Amino acid sequence: MKKQITFIHCADLHLDSPFKGLSDIPSPILKNIRESTFIALTNLTNLAIQRKVDFVLMVGDVFDQEEQSMRAHIAIKKAFERLDEYDIKVYMSFGNHDYLNSQTFPRNYPDNVYVFDKEEITYFDMIKEHQPVARVYGFSYQERAVIENKASNYHKTDQNIYHIATLHGTAGNADSEEHARYAPFQLSELKQAGFDYWALGHIHKRAILSEQPAVIYPGNMQGRSMKETGEKGCYLVTLSETEQNFEFQPLHSIKFERCTIQTEQWSEKYQALEQIEASLNECISSPGKYFVELELKNVSDMVHEWIVNGSLDELIEVINQSAEAKDWIYISGYKWEMKHQRTEWMEDGGFLKRTS
Repeated sequence: MKKQITFIHCADLHLDSPFKGLSDIPSPILKNIRESTFIALTNLTNLAIQRKVDFVLMVGDVFDQEEQSMRAHIAIKKAFERLDEYDIKVYMSFGNHDYLNSQTFPRNYPDNVYVFDKEEITYFDMIKEHQPVARVYGFSYQERAVIENKASNYHKTDQNIYHIATLHGTAGNADSEEHARYAPFQLSELKQAGFDYWALGHIHKRAILSEQPAVIYPGNMQGRSMKETGEKGCYLVTLSETEQNFEFQPLHSIKFERCTIQTEQWSEKYQALEQIEASLNECISSPGKYFVELELKNVSDMVHEWIVNGSLDELIEVINQSAEAKDWIYISGYKWEMKHQRTEWMEDGGFLKRTS
């Protein structure tokens, strides 16, 4: 009989994202932004320890850049050392951002960390109570781009244990604005391969592509732009012979959201200021740190003039001046839609645009 196992599936940590172009952001908020990926890593480590998982899967793009920082390497090493104290294993692969040939720092990770250090599919056995209970399969990118389909190279062995595949790649054949099409695969290929769980990475929007078998994108652990709104985190997974359970766990320290505001009743600027503040309170349901993009609907000619002459920017600046407390809301930009006309876009907040 197979033993029950519990693990965390995460991907796309993007440690030490540079968040370029932040010169206009208040210093306390800027500090929060640059700490955010590291806080998500700490939250991940704490979750693994609190929930007493057997292991953690990190499926590519652990680091954000080819030239990785010393700070990022020290942070991940310390996290691994904490996990080692609780006998939690880590199975780690590298993706298009931190591919093998870009790395210059020695890893010197503790013995609980198992790195997929080839572009060929290999596996590690996960040992629990002196017996193998799972086999984890995967590969790392040797160079930035892996364009071939790797899914056909995954072959499950016949041991009566859990077989878990990790794959940093793209489902389907379509390119997108946010994600290059690397290591493309078809969902049908994964479902037919016989694995108990497919742990995916690369796409920053979490998605359960299949439940039988589980084929899951956890998304990234910390949003970095308005393209990455909502909660960000990982999946806590339990597998047994009788059931499987995968539960999303938020890890982010800063959340990106959009807030829609109807403006047709605006007649003067104080009224607009009050409505923006009230709408933000309605959009934000719980305390925390938020970057918010406003979507202004039914903009009149008068309000459009405020946009053109900078008056609306001044109102937003007044609101943003209070965004330096422990919990804050910062308006990073806005879109507007003219009444009975096409949508227009104001490029405020463009500094937070990122791609994977």
